[in-house]
Amino acid sequence: MVSMGEQGYLEAARHILETTAWLKQEMRKIPEINIIGDPLFLIAFQSETLNVYKISEFMSQRHWGLNGLHLPPSVHICLTLRHTQPGVKERFIEDLKAAIEHVKQHPDAPEGLGPIYGLASAIEMRDMVKEILNWCMDLLYEV
Repeated sequence: MVSMGEQGYLEAARHILETTAWLKQEMRKIPEINIIGDPLFLIAFQSETLNVYKISEFMSQRHWGLNGLHLPPSVHICLTLRHTQPGVKERFIEDLKAAIEHVKQHPDAPEGLGPIYGLASAIEMRDMVKEILNWCMDLLYEV
């Protein structure tokens, strides 16, 4: 924020919010997906008819960074200033439509990494997960 100043920060935030709003509007026109919630600068979506992890895998091949979510199966993208550059949002929608069409035509397409966020909640031995995470944090942040 020091390098861009308060006005630069506000301008960047405005561009990100406008881009997010435009993308949500365009994504709502795609019948195969449903937007989840209404956060300001990220978009999560799911599908009742297609495997969203396969859509995400196709998008990663087009160099988009979507993240898999768990319960419900969904993916999200967090928008940044890079996404506000000319032509980027339009390319995202084109690639998303291509991904959806690809998954419809190739139901056996690879799923990729699938869900990451929330995965620990699906593991039956949650105490073990907590213990391992605490161990990792101890290694990273030795006092």
